[in-house]
Amino acid sequence: MRDDDVMGHRLIPLRGLRRRWVLAAGFTVVLASGCTSPAPHPAAASPSAAATLPVAASLSAGCSTQVAAAGPSAAAQPVTVRVPGSPDAVVATTDGRWAFASVSGELGGEIAVFALGHGAPRLVRTVPLLSTMTAAYGMTLTHDGRLLLVAAYTATAVLSVPALEDGRGDAMVGVLADAGAGQFEVAVSDDDRYAFVTDETTGALSVFDLALALRHGFGARGVAVGILPLAAGAVGVALSPDGTLLYVTTYGAYGPHGKVWVIDASRAEGGAGLGAVLAQAAAGCQPVRVAVSPDGSTVWVTALQSNALLAFSAAALRQDPSRALRAVVRTGSEPVGLALADNGRIALVGNSNRGLILGTGGNAPQTVAVIDTAAALAHQPAVLGTVPAGVFPRDLSVDAANGQAFVANFNSGTIEEFPVPRAG
Repeated sequence: MRDDDVMGHRLIPLRGLRRRWVLAAGFTVVLASGCTSPAPHPAAASPSAAATLPVAASLSAGCSTQVAAAGPSAAAQPVTVRVPGSPDAVVATTDGRWAFASVSGELGGEIAVFALGHGAPRLVRTVPLLSTMTAAYGMTLTHDGRLLLVAAYTATAVLSVPALEDGRGDAMVGVLADAGAGQFEVAVSDDDRYAFVTDETTGALSVFDLALALRHGFGARGVAVGILPLAAGAVGVALSPDGTLLYVTTYGAYGPHGKVWVIDASRAEGGAGLGAVLAQAAAGCQPVRVAVSPDGSTVWVTALQSNALLAFSAAALRQDPSRALRAVVRTGSEPVGLALADNGRIALVGNSNRGLILGTGGNAPQTVAVIDTAAALAHQPAVLGTVPAGVFPRDLSVDAANGQAFVANFNSGTIEEFPVPRAG
């Protein structure tokens, strides 16, 4: 079963008016007993100080049913737009004019194209992927903004952004495929030459030479650089800001078997296979998404069965993985989606509450938790409030040009947009 696969009810999506907002004392926050990290040491008054404390022994990222309860903000009602299928992810172009949603429907995977900047996102068209691609999951844009890469489980589609925007011609540029199965999320190197794709089914990371594929064809020898075998359930992938390191999550079996992996990007690009793995660390129960702070110092991971957002010291992950865990923030039920906002000061976490969706007794709503990352690293109460979401908020992203956050509600068949929260 996929990391956040669901079966169950399609609920009526939440709707609301678009309003600008800033996080402040207006949030009502109630933390469940035992749901926060230990009280901070006096030296932990700042994130930099907290990052140097030997706190690993006092933190637990084990499986948990504890959650942090936080009241919703009346001023944070999102705009909700329906899509024709089940959206997994949303990405916006850097000019803020367009957004693309990866959608899985009855006829397979497709891309929903939205026009931005004039009120609510407006669905302009849908573009089907190849018939062999039965779904559409994680996405990323190349840094030059010209290509959209979509992990489509059977392979990764590469599409032309200009063709998606104007609707003329065939948007499909090519397909990246190898022996890896269950392609789920994708990242590209800083120079747009290489693509890194997580293989959930085979528990690996696939590496492709995208530049070679564009020059000589996607079936050319050397396009599929190699596969790094990691562990069962490889899903999340993120690059360090300097492009030198890759972080990958593997959720493993149910229970405390999840890991976060540190991979040398240059070695992976050179086909080093397992030789590119620098370190691995325990990452709670079913870690599924990963994001890196803009300064590269902290690696954030959502751990679904731990009901937590985990913070790891990037330096300690390489030097002493057993002591890399720096903070455990209890979130809502079964967090999946993760995005950093406000220059890394805010973490947005999608509380999927799969227990409710699967009919197993969960009773909390689906929400997006707004978390103060500095407070989290200082071991202070960090959940500032929540934004209402549809059913199964599977992934989140930030549209920096328009100052908006996007949520893909997989089981509601909707995407939603709300103003990016600000700390303080």
